[in-house]
Order: sequence, then structure tokens, then C-alpha cells
Amino acid sequence: MKIRNSLFLIIAISFGSACVQTQPKPDQKLQDSATMDRIRNTCLKSDGDSSIAACRKVLKFRPHDFEVEQVLGWKLVKNGKVPEGIAHMRRSLSINQQQPEVHYHLGLALEKRGDKQGAEGEYRKALAKDKDYFEAKLALGVVLRKLKRKQEAEKVLTEICSKDPSSAQAWAQLSLTLEQEGKQSQAIDAGLKAVDLKPQDCNARSNLGLFLQKAGRIEEAIGQLRKAVEMKPDNTTALYNLGLAYTQADDLEEAARAFSKAVEIKDGFAGAHHNLAVVLLGMGLCNMAYKHLDRSHELGVKSADIVLNQFKKVCEPDKQGDEDKAGQDKANQDKANQDKAVQDKTGHQQGQESRNAKS
Repeated sequence: MKIRNSLFLIIAISFGSACVQTQPKPDQKLQDSATMDRIRNTCLKSDGDSSIAACRKVLKFRPHDFEVEQVLGWKLVKNGKVPEGIAHMRRSLSINQQQPEVHYHLGLALEKRGDKQGAEGEYRKALAKDKDYFEAKLALGVVLRKLKRKQEAEKVLTEICSKDPSSAQAWAQLSLTLEQEGKQSQAIDAGLKAVDLKPQDCNARSNLGLFLQKAGRIEEAIGQLRKAVEMKPDNTTALYNLGLAYTQADDLEEAARAFSKAVEIKDGFAGAHHNLAVVLLGMGLCNMAYKHLDRSHELGVKSADIVLNQFKKVCEPDKQGDEDKAGQDKANQDKANQDKAVQDKTGHQQGQESRNAKS
């Protein structure tokens, strides 16, 4: 009887086990082709942390998906994770080298890391695979300018402007290169084309204003810079350039207003603090001038002696007078000492000559 019960129990357990469905593991679900395709689509077409997580899931099961490697790499770079992003883009290229876009994005990533020469190499690789890749050629021209290889940069950017004269971005970059080469008139012409093609480009207009100011075309410079500031009131570079133009026009109040706005927006703008101090000094506002002069020194600016002497002359006349008097007294004393030394030497020589004559 016991044997029958045991046999029945074994049969019952076996029958019960056969009725239970085995649930697939989570990883097995992910490996399902349709599911994985949906996750991949999220990776390629969405933004944000969820898309990065989707890319990582795809690569867990499809480690040779070079497109996902590339997309994940660029997403990470844009999120500030540059080293990891570079690693994924390099992995993408190790799987499939025929990807000019990956070389281009890798070049941008290397620039973010400060490796301009490495970036140049990647842009050239992109162009070797697609000679008409506009973004890569423009990036090459820009990085050559940053590397101080101005003639090479001018050649590349001039070629772009010749092939695509409607590219405001190319004209703007060419204007910067020409200005660095000292070709002022050509830089202004290129800057004017950039602004004509893209009137709302605040940076191009600000640069054009600066070039006009350096060329002594002050009214035109102020006009361009005022428009730039109207477009983007928080653009500290445009405000700074406007301050320079007003200073050259001897309109100190407007210059002070422009520099003040710049440092209000960006307290760490050392040059704006220093120029504001000089302008305020010219207006006779010594306390405010010293405040901004001191701040500029805290930020690393070293004022020229002529500036410091002017501050003493305007704001500390009594102290300057005492220093001048002390300096003059020292000069007089030095001269008196020199005269006495000459007289002593002359007297000694005359005495020696007299003794020699007697002997």
C-alpha cells in the first residue's frame, strides 16, 4: 500500500510539473527580434537618457551594430561624457571604416577634448571618403585657423565660399581668418557677406563691428554692434566690442554703459572690468574706477605702467606730487653726489701733479 501511494505521489508531481508553463528570462525577451528592433529604434530616433539606455541594451545583444555604436558615442559626447563617447565612435570605426560621418563627429569630439591636431586628422579622413562633405570641410578650415595655420585655413574656406557662395557660416569663418592674417579690408568684405546672408547671426555681426572699429570706421562699427546687442542683449562679446567702439568715438558714457552691462552678465570678464575702469577714470569717477581695476587684477590682468601712473595722477594727485618730489629730491641728491665725486677726483689729481712738480 505504501508503494502504491508513493507511486501515485510521483505521478501526481510529474503531472503537475508538466502543467506549469516555463516563463522566459528577461534577457530572452530582449533577444526577440521584434523587441530588439523597437529598442534600437528608440536608440536611433529618440533623445535623452532613455535613448542612451536603449543604445546600451542593443549593444549588449548586438555588439557589432556599428550604427548604434556611432549614435551612442555622439549622444554621450553631447551629454558631456566625451572620453566614453570617443571610445564608442572608435569602436564603430573598427567594425566599419567606411563612415565619413563618424570621422566628422569624432573630430568634433576630439576638439572638445582639446586635441585639435587629432580633430584635423579625422576631418581629413571624412573628406577622403566623401570629398563634398560640407560640414567636414568647414570644420577643417576652422580647426586650421585655431592651429594658427592661417594660409591653409584661408585656402580651404575660400574654396568652400567659391563652391557655395550662399554659406553664411563659411563667409563668417573666412572673415575671421582674413582678419588674423592682417587682411583687414578683405575680412570686412567677407564679414559683410556673412551678415547679408544671415542677418540674425549675432556673432558674425559682432565680429564685423570689431573689424570696422579696428579699421577706424567707427560709425559703421557702432551701427553693427548695436544691432548685435539688440538681437542678443546678453552677448558679452558684442557688448565688449561696442564698448571699444564707443571708447574710440570718445563717448565715455556709452562705453561705460556697454562695459558695465558686460560685467553685470559675466563678472569673470577680466578685460571688460579693466576697460570699464579706464573709462570711469576718464570720467573722473575714481572710486568706481578703482573697484573695477582691482577686480580685473584679481582676474589676472596686469595693467600697463602708463595706466597705473594715470590712475595716480588723476585720483591721487597729492600722493603723486609727494612721489614726484621725492623722486626729484633723489635725482638732485644723486647729481650732487656725482658732482662731489668728480670734484674729489679732480682735487686728488691736482694734488698729485703738484707733488710731482716739487719733486
